[in-house]
Amino acid sequence: MINKNSKYSPLGLEVHIDEMLTSKISFHELFKGDCFSILIVNSGSLNIQIKDTKIHLCANELMVIPTRTSIEILYLSDQLRISLVSFPSAFIFKNSIRRPPIGYFEFFITKSSAKVSLKNKDAVLLIDLFKLIDSKRRSSDKHIFKNEVLLFSFNLLLYELANIYSSYSWFIKIRHTRKEIIVMQFFRILEINCKTQHDVKFYADALFITTGHLTKTVKEVTEKTTKLFIEEALILEAKILLQNEDLTILQIMEELQFSNISFFSNFFKKYTSMSPSEYRLRLNIY
Repeated sequence: MINKNSKYSPLGLEVHIDEMLTSKISFHELFKGDCFSILIVNSGSLNIQIKDTKIHLCANELMVIPTRTSIEILYLSDQLRISLVSFPSAFIFKNSIRRPPIGYFEFFITKSSAKVSLKNKDAVLLIDLFKLIDSKRRSSDKHIFKNEVLLFSFNLLLYELANIYSSYSWFIKIRHTRKEIIVMQFFRILEINCKTQHDVKFYADALFITTGHLTKTVKEVTEKTTKLFIEEALILEAKILLQNEDLTILQIMEELQFSNISFFSNFFKKYTSMSPSEYRLRLNIY
């Protein structure tokens, strides 16, 4: 049985906390095959099959389940309770603060699943972060920084998740495909060079592949284009620089390697519906 009142889905994000599942049907009602899922077993156990692999999950065990993963439920115990955060690929790539060199994106690029047996303190920490995201997403729309607070809460979960996977990595075996490795390398290069390198060709050359191959690979793995990732990273850098009032718009334009103010302003407005000056003014108002 699922408590429907605990479910919400704005922006494609859903959170379920300590849900009791009594049947295979109730699990499939909760699980979204077209989304990434972060699953924690609170109590009880279940056996699932993903492709040709059978996996047993019990209390305090975690799995990150990739999008478009077909799961067969083999067994659910009595008193099975789980917590679940799920979101489409567009949400993770749009709502992440940065593309860090160590890359928590690796979780959401790989098509394989790996479970982690958590220490109790780590399980409690992750469940608390689930609750934090839940509360921020439910907060009043009158909160002028609602989206920003949700963004940071979501990213905090991802960083803690990355830290946990790194800490337990000695027994986790994940084999990335060649395409997944290319995308992860692209993100690392993008993080370092997005301010000054705006063309897909630069990143393809850095990876010693053609622009067509890079574009096709990134699209296949992430469902977004290489160019869009570059532009979104550039917008993020512009927003960060605009918070520094010691920098003029002209200086920011030059640092981001735009040819003129008009081009920079039109580019920024395309993604934010505000000019750089309007965006800075809004920051000052709040």
